[in-house]
Amino acid sequence: MKQKLFALCMITVLIISCNIPLFATPNSPLATAAVVPTNTISTGGVVTLNNVSITLPLGVAQDALTEVVAAVTDPDNSPWWQIAPEHQKFTLTGYQLRDKFLEPQILFYPADEYGELNSNAAEQIQKLKAVNAGGALTKDSVPNWVMNAAQLIAAKMQVLDFQSGRGIRFLTQYDQYPAPINNRELFYHFQGLTTDGKYYIVAILPVTSSILAEDEKPETTVPTDGVSLPTATLPDQAYYDAVTKALDAMYEDSFNPSLFQLDAMIQSITVTP
Repeated sequence: MKQKLFALCMITVLIISCNIPLFATPNSPLATAAVVPTNTISTGGVVTLNNVSITLPLGVAQDALTEVVAAVTDPDNSPWWQIAPEHQKFTLTGYQLRDKFLEPQILFYPADEYGELNSNAAEQIQKLKAVNAGGALTKDSVPNWVMNAAQLIAAKMQVLDFQSGRGIRFLTQYDQYPAPINNRELFYHFQGLTTDGKYYIVAILPVTSSILAEDEKPETTVPTDGVSLPTATLPDQAYYDAVTKALDAMYEDSFNPSLFQLDAMIQSITVTP
């Protein structure tokens, strides 16, 4: 028994004298695989970049890649919808939905600078201020995302306060032609302003509904409780009005992800001075 104890002690001394770690430490080769890049959060929770933080609801997204996007200021060499100042971007990874038309993202622009550079952005910021002040909520009154496509619908419209300001959320779809409303392209859209007016926030978060076709192809089957396309014609305003009404009638929890969860994520946004 004494010989066994002596042998065990000698092995321990040998390990210590040779600087062989008994357990992996953050700087040891054994721990290399567990090191997480500084711009991700591996298990959800709170993601931050500079003065912005967002809480990711469990099950909606696992991570967020963050980046500071360089300014694009030359209208002669860039399309108008890309003209923007330097801004911060959160791209959600491990998102509940995959392979949708748009990636889940939340953007933070310096509001005044964006308005000065891009007249279209200035117009949307003014529309947002009117909505935040109690203006009517209609498809024409809510702000549009600055992009080279048209906003086809605005459903489930609701003013939403977040930790540092206020904005409007709604479901929408953007296209360059009269497309059917579908689960590949539908998204939860939020536009907001911080209370001090310094930051303009835009969120694009894909969602799906059980009453919509899975993609925009006219031959794709529409669920029986959905809105069918006009026979032998492109979607018209009556079709879009009917889809909007049908989506408005649905409970927030019936969407995927739940609108309650997406609302909670938006409401968690904090922008410090």
